[in-house]
Amino acid sequence: MACHETVTCPRCDRTFECRVGTILRCQCQDVVLSEEERYFIQQQYHGCLCADCLRDMKTAFQQETPA
Repeated sequence: MACHETVTCPRCDRTFECRVGTILRCQCQDVVLSEEERYFIQQQYHGCLCADCLRDMKTAFQQETPA
């Protein structure tokens, strides 16, 4: 079974290597998301987003959520 696959980010259409088989080495591990941020992203996109888009969506969530 493959540990990695090349996927396309549904937000920006950039391709990246998803390492679901070795998740601790995946590019998404660099972006720490709260449960609320994860839910916010899941409501808009299905599948893996690239790390840049995850960061952008985290910022968007923070801007839309009152402090």
